[in-house]
Amino acid sequence: MPDAPAAVPPDPARPDIAQLRRLILVLGACGFASTFTMRIVDPLVPTLAEAYGRTIVEVAAMATGFSFSYAIGQPFLGPIADSVGKLRTISVCLGLLALLSVLAALSASFEMLTVVRAATGIAAGGVIPIAMAAIGDRAPMAERQIMLGRFLVLMIVGQMAGAACSGLIAEYVGWRGVFVAAGSIAALAALLVVFILKPRPDARRAPLSFKGAIANYAAVFANPRTKLLYGLVITEGSLIFGMPPYVAAILQERSGIGPSLAGLVIAGTGVGGILYGILTRILVERLGPARMAVLGGALMATGYVLFSLPFLPWWTAMGFFVLNGFGFFLMHGTFQAQATELAPTARGSAVALFACVLFLGHAIGPVAMGAALHLLGSTGAILLFACGIGLLGFMTPRIMPLGQRR
Repeated sequence: MPDAPAAVPPDPARPDIAQLRRLILVLGACGFASTFTMRIVDPLVPTLAEAYGRTIVEVAAMATGFSFSYAIGQPFLGPIADSVGKLRTISVCLGLLALLSVLAALSASFEMLTVVRAATGIAAGGVIPIAMAAIGDRAPMAERQIMLGRFLVLMIVGQMAGAACSGLIAEYVGWRGVFVAAGSIAALAALLVVFILKPRPDARRAPLSFKGAIANYAAVFANPRTKLLYGLVITEGSLIFGMPPYVAAILQERSGIGPSLAGLVIAGTGVGGILYGILTRILVERLGPARMAVLGGALMATGYVLFSLPFLPWWTAMGFFVLNGFGFFLMHGTFQAQATELAPTARGSAVALFACVLFLGHAIGPVAMGAALHLLGSTGAILLFACGIGLLGFMTPRIMPLGQRR
């Protein structure tokens, strides 16, 4: 009787596809919770301005506070995740996100709401960047942008739901109910991480220390591509995230529509992101990173130019934001994949700094857009930002070579 064929041992370098899918689904739910919380204020800007007797600019500045806190928390969250574990960091931050969202719902004054939203930014910052680093730990570079694209689909659905549901909940339940919903989603995502995902058994983590954190960041900046990539990302964040806090006010001024319809318009960005997530593999293989960045900038610029035209019906803006969202993720998905490879031995720190500079741009953007609106009016300000984002896409592969099709 012939001997039975010997079992082929698993290749340790080959990822377990089932485990990767489970990881993407759960971390995608975490990203959903984070981006849901991030985008819920945008459609509520006119509503909160009326509720607290504040100006549109004052309420829009809350977006700057959230983004600035998100950014300044990153240099601390990255080393913490590298030392205590990425999954543990994500679950704790989601728990804090749930608690702070409930506190936002109970805010008795505008000042309290502003402070709570700023603290929420720090907690939210410990979810998506750390999740991206966790994916980078488990997915080989050849598959990483595709895995990140799938993660982004769920994350973007959260962004879209946050914008769309925020206005609807505010109109039928009240704006405080929006924050209660966000807190419930964050708590559920934290439970999924705790009960479904397990830390890597072979993970090597240095003890948390100031010296170790400095060493991690030194490893990140030892890569000459780091400064180039971070410079591109802070510019991208400034040009893209300056717009959302003003969309509801612009549409209300033009067409008199309320927060629910404005939320649907902003949610178009998420639809574009979902299209990107579905097509990621095809885009990466047929276009390559360099062409994706250039095309992304061109599509975003086109979406902004069309949105700048005040005589078009308000509902056409939904299509423009779909175009804008697809273009954004063409460019940003390329940047994200590059960030996960800047320092493989300190990936949490590298991706945290990537998020830091992105959200510094996120904080700068509304201030810059507010100034542009004051000086140029809505059409002129939007066209100015359209020129900037188109130029950024064109210059990106010339500033930092990204590679061609695989």
